[in-house]
Amino acid sequence: MKIWHLFIIFFVLMSVQVIAQGEGNERLYSIEQIQQGFRKKYVYKRQVIDNPLALQIPLLESKDPEVSLEFYRFKSKRNLMNWISSAGAGLSIYSWIYPGKVSNGFSLTTVGVAALANIYLGKMSMRNLNRALSKYNSLAKTSPQLSLEFTPTNPTSGPSLALQWKYNF
Repeated sequence: MKIWHLFIIFFVLMSVQVIAQGEGNERLYSIEQIQQGFRKKYVYKRQVIDNPLALQIPLLESKDPEVSLEFYRFKSKRNLMNWISSAGAGLSIYSWIYPGKVSNGFSLTTVGVAALANIYLGKMSMRNLNRALSKYNSLAKTSPQLSLEFTPTNPTSGPSLALQWKYNF
């Protein structure tokens, strides 16, 4: 057997293993933002998504650490907002059930501080989400592509095998 037959068999086996891994074969679809009144809605694969937490699966499919970190920060700030809202609501309910135990000034101050903290955290969490979406959309436009091309008969030089990786810088 000639040596070039061994090289062809080696490259074919290596390309089968590369294709079998499945890395880079996933296509990323961009996520669009739609402003409707005071709410933002998101469009992913022609589906309208109301809740930004539902974007977790497409954002984490990018396997990009920056996108994952920004989305994690968004989720943690949203979780903190829920805890602050629960504390303010709990104090309000407690002061309503036991009217003389908590002064009105303390109750109103606590609820006001909780509202201001939620407004600040909401703005910061949306900033993190927007960063994650912009990075994800830039990755979706420039996703790497791996292709294998085999030409059995080339009139000038015989059979050829090509492994091509396209990536836009």
